[in-house]
Amino acid sequence: EEKFAVRDLGKHQCRSCGYVYDQTVGDPSYPIAPGVEFAQLPEDWRCSTCGAAKSYFNSISVEVAGFAENQSYGFGTNTLTSGQKSLLIYGSLVFFFILFLSGYFLQ
Repeated sequence: EEKFAVRDLGKHQCRSCGYVYDQTVGDPSYPIAPGVEFAQLPEDWRCSTCGAAKSYFNSISVEVAGFAENQSYGFGTNTLTSGQKSLLIYGSLVFFFILFLSGYFLQ
């Protein structure tokens, strides 16, 4: 069975109010230091906004373009999202277009 690759962003969103717990920021109201993963939060931790339990949070993740088994192939571009791949392709096209046009200004 083929599965698309999913990358976890380290963020969890409350289903009740939309509050986002970001592990790089932590939760200064509890206080939770930056760098604490969601799974390592104490059991009595609640949403800072609405007071919902940890079970009301959903993980925020990004689906990477491509299958999970193919992520190790290539030059690292298999792990890019579809938006990042589009930016890489069209950005390089614009770069080389400008590079070739700059040849007309050489004396």
